[in-house]
Amino acid sequence: MYRLMSIMLTSLWVISLTLSLTGYIHYSPWAMVASIGVLGIVVFVTSVVFGRLLGVRVHTESSYITAFILFFIFTPTLDVGSLGVLALVGCIAAASKFILVYKGRHIFNPAAAGAFIISLTGLGFASWWVGAAVLSPFTFIIGFLVIQKTRRFLTSGVFLGLSIPLIYLVQLSNGSSETDAAVLLLSLPLFYFSGFMLTEPQTLPSKPWQKIFEVIVVVIVFAVPIHTGLFNSNPAMALVIGNLIAFGFTRRRAIILKYKGSKKLTSASRELTFTPTHRVEFEPGQYIEINLPHKGKDARGERRSFSITSSETDRDITLGVKFYTPPSSFKNALKDLAVGKVITATRVSGDFILPADPIQPLLFVAGGIGITPFISMLRTMNKLHETRNIVLVYSVSTLEDLAYWNVIKSSGIKVFVVCNTTEKLDIKNGKLIKEAHVTLESLQKNIPDIESRRAYISGPPFMIDSVKHTLKKLDVKHIKTDYFIGY
Repeated sequence: MYRLMSIMLTSLWVISLTLSLTGYIHYSPWAMVASIGVLGIVVFVTSVVFGRLLGVRVHTESSYITAFILFFIFTPTLDVGSLGVLALVGCIAAASKFILVYKGRHIFNPAAAGAFIISLTGLGFASWWVGAAVLSPFTFIIGFLVIQKTRRFLTSGVFLGLSIPLIYLVQLSNGSSETDAAVLLLSLPLFYFSGFMLTEPQTLPSKPWQKIFEVIVVVIVFAVPIHTGLFNSNPAMALVIGNLIAFGFTRRRAIILKYKGSKKLTSASRELTFTPTHRVEFEPGQYIEINLPHKGKDARGERRSFSITSSETDRDITLGVKFYTPPSSFKNALKDLAVGKVITATRVSGDFILPADPIQPLLFVAGGIGITPFISMLRTMNKLHETRNIVLVYSVSTLEDLAYWNVIKSSGIKVFVVCNTTEKLDIKNGKLIKEAHVTLESLQKNIPDIESRRAYISGPPFMIDSVKHTLKKLDVKHIKTDYFIGY
């Protein structure tokens, strides 16, 4: 996500500079260059200084993103005094990641914190000029690409679905004409706010209902003008309040992991075991984001998310990892970890979890290493002696790619392995379906009560989209997905 955000924000800056050069944006190109230069340098230097003072490693790409987000919400300028204010904003935003923290985790979106605090001083105010009508088509397209890639549809969808009509109605109630209300909507940074700021993973709660509650509060503060004493609602304040709500839901601490070793799963995958310094609370099906600084970092960065495969009752954290050829620099570093090496994880999150009702019949569909979240569920059920009505459809390219086969067999659930093979496979409760992929006909034939089951699909995006489409044709009403993106 960090690399994606960096690329998209840089693209938006290049578009803005081009519009400035062609006269469509009235801010001068030199003001744009000077502003991003000041913000970039100040945010990076402040981060490095605080990182060294506190003994914390600086995530360079995060500083880059913060600088660009601030660039689009504060007016570009060549005025020395105004550039000084920009420098102060950048300093505040960067420092907030080290000062406004809880157990090693920052509480507020850095850019929102910087904009909010500087407004309290009266020295400067965010103009949110990125909402300019000429930029709206580009922020919409780029913001949508970010949301689509990171699958933040719930958060952004609820925000846009509520804020647009609410702002429109508020304007009409204040005496604006329908045309003026529509024009105002076009000048607001709705797509930028929802695509680049509201969806920051570090400041989002993990459960859907928590996200919806947070977004509703953010929408109210964002859309309804509130002026009471020192309290003046604005987008930065809306996000800061939302961050506080998220913090109240999930007061998470930094996670320190000590590498214990690994074991082979398949010819291309292994299960890695880590011992945390403090017990990590999670629900089966959730994922953990690993931060692994390493030399020769490639374009995919130094962070990656993996589904946890251990039982929620276990002290150790295990991860099932597939090593592709050629591997990324991250995977190389992960494969070469020395036993006893200490690394950090930034968060545990995800809503790909079992329903509270244990009687609900379930359908699990896994593609390749997408089996991992289901393994945590099965291991937890085994440890807690819990029984559920589950059918697993496990699609693999070859039978050698069957990971965690012993765990699956010992679980006692019904299993259908989908694989285009001439080999045989002993499955006592289920069978081998010799096809290249999951089809409507095979599901209909082998799972006659499929429409009554709550479905969970985990794997690569193209596989999930295909199976989801098929399940809808079979009248499956409830479908949850776990996309393995950028794996």
